[in-house]
Amino acid sequence: MHLFKELQHRNIFRVIIGYVVSSWLLLQVADVALENIGSPSWVMQTIMLVLALGFPVVVFFSWAYEVTPEGIKRESEVDRSQSISHDTGRKLDRAITAVLIIALGYFAYDKYVLSEGRHTDVVDKATSQALTEPAATEKAPAESGKSIAVLPFVNMSDDSGNEYFSDGIAEELLNVLVKVEGLRVASRTSSFSFKGKDTSIPGIAQELNVDHVLEGSVRKSGNTVRITAQLIDVHTDSHLWSATYDRELEDIFALQDEIAAAVVEALRIELLDKDIAPEKVVISPAAYDLFLRGRGELNENVAGSLERAAGYLKRAIELEPDYVAAMALLASTYLDMDEFGALSITESLRLSEPLIERALELDPNQPDAWAAQGYRQLRLDQTALAGESLQRALELAPSHIRALDNYSSVLLVQGRFREYLDITRTLSELDTQNPNHLANLELILVNFGENDQIEEALDRLRERYYDDPRFFDGSATHYRRFHLFDRMIEDMLRVRVLRPADAWAPGNIATALFSLGAVHAGEQWLERTRQVNPDSRYLLFAAYQRLFTQRQFGALTELMFAAWMREATEGNYLGLGSALMLEGKAAESYEMLKESLEKYPYDPETGNVSLSTEGALWMILAARAEGDDALASDLLGKAGIQVSNAIEQRYYILSNQSLRAAYFALAGERISALYTLQQAADKGYAVPSDLELPFFDEFKDNPDFQAIMEQVRANQAAMREKVLALDNLLP
Repeated sequence: MHLFKELQHRNIFRVIIGYVVSSWLLLQVADVALENIGSPSWVMQTIMLVLALGFPVVVFFSWAYEVTPEGIKRESEVDRSQSISHDTGRKLDRAITAVLIIALGYFAYDKYVLSEGRHTDVVDKATSQALTEPAATEKAPAESGKSIAVLPFVNMSDDSGNEYFSDGIAEELLNVLVKVEGLRVASRTSSFSFKGKDTSIPGIAQELNVDHVLEGSVRKSGNTVRITAQLIDVHTDSHLWSATYDRELEDIFALQDEIAAAVVEALRIELLDKDIAPEKVVISPAAYDLFLRGRGELNENVAGSLERAAGYLKRAIELEPDYVAAMALLASTYLDMDEFGALSITESLRLSEPLIERALELDPNQPDAWAAQGYRQLRLDQTALAGESLQRALELAPSHIRALDNYSSVLLVQGRFREYLDITRTLSELDTQNPNHLANLELILVNFGENDQIEEALDRLRERYYDDPRFFDGSATHYRRFHLFDRMIEDMLRVRVLRPADAWAPGNIATALFSLGAVHAGEQWLERTRQVNPDSRYLLFAAYQRLFTQRQFGALTELMFAAWMREATEGNYLGLGSALMLEGKAAESYEMLKESLEKYPYDPETGNVSLSTEGALWMILAARAEGDDALASDLLGKAGIQVSNAIEQRYYILSNQSLRAAYFALAGERISALYTLQQAADKGYAVPSDLELPFFDEFKDNPDFQAIMEQVRANQAAMREKVLALDNLLP
């Protein structure tokens, strides 16, 4: 009781109330002022920190000091009989009352005047100008472009944990906008890849290939939310529209629709281009227009084009449920989205299957449908079936580019290398503007030893197609096969700039870095790949290489078991089987690989080689460990056919030489194995972990093998130094 009276006497309660109310009012005013001048969030946070630190200081001084007619004195020095603390308390009461009146007035003004004014006046003015005054400029910004990127909204809340909420608001707005016909919306993955980066709005728009950017901020407090959004025309760097909304969370979904509607009005979207004239077809003009748009996006081959293409094609099929060409193209798009988009192989296979089946049921003579069927079978490692489907497509349309391209892959897997070269030459002649085919022809000639001017040819193509990622896809693949990892990564970095939303480039960069022992850089690219597409098989490849080179075989088995559980493809059977073998679990590896062999045959004589030669070699190891000599002998003979085909047809790739040597080692041809490895080392083979596989266990004490290993390690060190010296290596 004595303490309570003492607190009253020293006006502690009045000081606390006055300080809290004054601080609240100051924060409200600062919030509006700082928001209008575009101040960074740390300024507001600093003000809050100063006010919080000031609270105990003010309370301490109120306790220790007192105001007297002679000035401020220590309380212990003041005679209680002469104290004027009561008068000071009355003055504090009047001050607190005044501050409370001001605070209540500001609260009412902000809630009922400012928020309504921001919501109606700004929106109405901006959208009215966009709708009624197009002649004010030579060409209205909304007419010049129908594309938009929604950037992650800035979290302005006091709690940094609310960042998921601000991200979610932006993503939901994106999801609403993507439903607008005629509006192209950059994918979430692309837009959010700039989060936390100091990249200008024009720079972001250029990378995402959009004409407009929607950005904003979110402040969440309890059950209320303030959303500020602005739409920017990146060509004029002007604001087409901006608004601030204060709402209860219960209204958040309606608010998202409202913001999206305001954006669409400001953009003045037209649903169809008037200059597109449909050909004479059986389907509706609207569906045909959407089909053309989808196919056009695929031809663009830029970031987000696959997703946009899928959207157009799905809408075409919604308008025309029996539109066979759209079904076939959409199925191929889904399969591409595993390669370069945002789908896992499981999803791409699942989504494509009913489309292909329905298309072939409606029209068994549709070459696009057969080409899609062959592509899907190739993705399923059903090599022989894929070849049959693609041949059927080529019977119906001999110049079908997609069928030819995929059939060349079948020929390569089957070891028909000269036919593979012929098909590639045909592709380069039929598709003369596709840099991928032009580059591939030059590069494949290198594989046959028929092109010693490759760098000059690549330099010409690089200059001509510097803005086309398809060229860099081919050149980077070539450099990887010949262990020229510095050039490979340079080209893949270019792919990443041109196609920032797919996992192909970052996943392959990570894999290469782990192969070279550049673990720190590899980890960053691994994370970058995960951010781009957490379901990508390129993420799986990179993660496998990381654990393999670090010899974490138990973790490697866990990784591959999870992948196998998701989709039991040949690659994941092989990955799990090899991981089990590396972990010393030969019996389990044998059972897994034998199961894969039953599902994916291996017979080079008939061309039915769904299981790869690498898979056959691992199966030989496992079979021998489990005493199944008959199976091991059978597979060894079949693997020999593949190796002989490559040698006889003079087809040489440096990265394949470790497997070729592994075959010789398993066949007991020690001299051939060592000779193959020595040749590879002399030509720059730079991945020593490939030579640490159990295929070469019997060679570990061999002086020649040890010398080769030292040479390969030296190659690796030299190449690692080159790679780490590259500009812009880290993501």
